[in-house]
Amino acid sequence: MITIGIVDNDRFALPMLDMPLTDIPGLEICRRVRAASADIVVLGITSYSLDHYRQLAIDAGAQGLIAKSVTPKELAEAMRNVLVRPFPGFPTTEQAHGSIVSASARRPRTLSKREREVLGLYADNYSTA
Repeated sequence: MITIGIVDNDRFALPMLDMPLTDIPGLEICRRVRAASADIVVLGITSYSLDHYRQLAIDAGAQGLIAKSVTPKELAEAMRNVLVRPFPGFPTTEQAHGSIVSASARRPRTLSKREREVLGLYADNYSTA
């Protein structure tokens, strides 16, 4: 399991997280990073619809979201830009940290592994059926 300890400012200038990872979704990693730090800028990346993941990435505390189909030049530009300011509509690291910490304080318990798995499947557009 990935722990928050592998992500820190000394080792990563800009973590880029793939949204639908198999073992632990990028959105969950983003939430963990954001809960632990208001200093790390996070950029989400996906091959799926940006419209599908945009609000999920915002809620998880990311500062931007890009498609995997971008050119290397567009990727470099997005990385430079997000380090200066969040993409339009995305929170700053401080705003996102405050929201995540506040939401965590109100949450009575964490989700089980199975609950996170089911939510991840919903996020990947799987239906209950």
